[in-house]
Amino acid sequence: MRINPTTSGPEISVLEKKNLGRIDQIIGPVLDVAFPPGKMPNIYNALVVKGRDIVGQQINVTCEVQQLLGNNRVRAALQMV
Repeated sequence: MRINPTTSGPEISVLEKKNLGRIDQIIGPVLDVAFPPGKMPNIYNALVVKGRDIVGQQINVTCEVQQLLGNNRVRAALQMV
């Protein structure tokens, strides 16, 4: 199992079973995300971006895939909750 340096603890094994992408570009509320070949999500699928704020608390940002850009990339828009 490869280790994701942005996570720690028992949730790593759960994350490895999901499709992990890489954010290529952020413009306002729009993200361009690259995925491994054959692992791209469909239009209207949700993407969850996990990270930490400056205090160290975990944050989850949910986006919705709006467009397939080609070259294993998608464009997603932030969803307000």
